[in-house]
Amino acid sequence: MTATFGQTLIAAREKRGLSIEDAAHETRIPAQRLRYLESGNIAAFGSLTYARSFMRQYSDFLEVDASSMLEELPEGALGGERDYRYLTQSQGPWLREPATRNERITSPAAGQVRSIKSPLPAALAVFMFVLAGAAMWGKHVADMRSKVEPAALKALPIENNDVTPATIGAANVTTKQVDFPVTAHKAARAN
Repeated sequence: MTATFGQTLIAAREKRGLSIEDAAHETRIPAQRLRYLESGNIAAFGSLTYARSFMRQYSDFLEVDASSMLEELPEGALGGERDYRYLTQSQGPWLREPATRNERITSPAAGQVRSIKSPLPAALAVFMFVLAGAAMWGKHVADMRSKVEPAALKALPIENNDVTPATIGAANVTTKQVDFPVTAHKAARAN
């Protein structure tokens, strides 16, 4: 790239009153890349494809004719479109045509059972099984407690509410045989 084209870009930018940063903001091209274009350093781009693209975009922004400059740039190592024909030309249909469906020769059996496709019946069955198991366990625990509690409660102290002057100094506690359910109260100590 000749320095004259870079100088043309600089002159066009300064004529519009733009700094490099302003032009970079407007074109979305990094400021360093614009500096490379204006100085004529095409090798800094690493690829002629990027250099061509940025040069075309920047010259369109500044309204400068870059066609002669783009023609002067050497071709890439590959021949461009001719080496990538598979990207630019159609090589036939991408998908195969769907095969025709075979017609059903026989109808399905009338008494045939269809499979269940929803998980809801299975989930309900599991829930009912867990619920029945919990109920049976609860009944078992209640039966075990009812067998143990009456035997243990038969000798509990029961409060004696008959207070006479003779029994004030003595303990008011007696034992009594009781049947389940029972409420045991502690005897109150008399002073």
